[in-house]
Amino acid sequence: MFKREGRPLNRGMGIFQMIWLIYLASPIYNILQLPVHEMWIGLAVLLVFVIATVCCYLSESKRLLLILLMMAIIVFFCLRYDLGFWFMGFYAAPVIGLLRSKVQFIAALGIMAVLFVFVLGFHLEQFSGNELAVILPSSALMFGLPFILRAGMRSRELRARLNSANEEIERLVKNEERQRISRDLHDTLGHTLSLITLKSELAEKLILRSPERAVAEVKDIQMTARAALKQVRELVSGINTVSVKDEIRHTEQLLTAAMIELETEGDFGAVQASPITQNILGMCLREAINNVVKHSKATKCKVELIENTSQISITVSDNGVGAQCPSPGTVSSGRGLLGMKERLDLIDGKLEFQSSSESGTQVTMTVNKIVKNQQAGGEA
Repeated sequence: MFKREGRPLNRGMGIFQMIWLIYLASPIYNILQLPVHEMWIGLAVLLVFVIATVCCYLSESKRLLLILLMMAIIVFFCLRYDLGFWFMGFYAAPVIGLLRSKVQFIAALGIMAVLFVFVLGFHLEQFSGNELAVILPSSALMFGLPFILRAGMRSRELRARLNSANEEIERLVKNEERQRISRDLHDTLGHTLSLITLKSELAEKLILRSPERAVAEVKDIQMTARAALKQVRELVSGINTVSVKDEIRHTEQLLTAAMIELETEGDFGAVQASPITQNILGMCLREAINNVVKHSKATKCKVELIENTSQISITVSDNGVGAQCPSPGTVSSGRGLLGMKERLDLIDGKLEFQSSSESGTQVTMTVNKIVKNQQAGGEA
């Protein structure tokens, strides 16, 4: 029995391809018109062909041998009965496209081409011009199918690898963040808590012998505890913070992995903005680039920074397929864009969205350098 070895992609294509077995009704009809002896031979060989076709999609290791068996059966029918059986090659051609080895792929196509020339030459004397006008274009399509399916399979594999790489990057970033938090806790908060423990033990011993010194130690403990609280706040505020400078480096790595050409304009390393503004702009830039990679099908992406005395504006544009949007300049109901808008609202920022199938998508994030929400938070 054949072991199912193929990836889900191959198995899915096999199930789809099996639907087309219904078109074997034409060869079956032609075989049924033959004498009884020839009819039974033809039906038996055709059954082997069907089994080989099904097994081609279930066994990757035996795929080339099964393709050769299918070709041999097709040649058998063409030489023994009629050239019309050559069109059964449309069952072998898609499976050739699933061969992962380039050597096997070229070998299978070469053998198929040689057999086509052999079969065509065998029946050449019986041909009329009309028959050639039918079989030649059909055979050209038959030989083109493996290339089309192979390209589609490679595209799916590349997307799967890109998704896997993005997941790995995300996992590494999380691990690095955990390690950073661990180092900060050990180097700062751990030392401070140890100091509080030692001073509290000392204050306990001094309560009866020297109350004045005990009171002084308790005051030191209070000051140290406040310092520890400040360290905790600084540590928490540092979690998941993003700067525009750091995010543009991440953008270059992500777009390079996605094989999208990046063009930048502006000095991203010299953005004059508060940490919270940097963080929100960085997160919005990350979301915009993720949308380009996941949905745009673009080959080029441009990130432009414009900064003046009152505003900072970042525009992300691509040459992709565009997206549906209720009206120009408004934000759709997509969660990614909605999340960007909500982040920018926190600092009185503005999000503009434009998209069309001709010009691609453009997202512009604009923030003021003087932010009411930040001033209020600082006063609080």
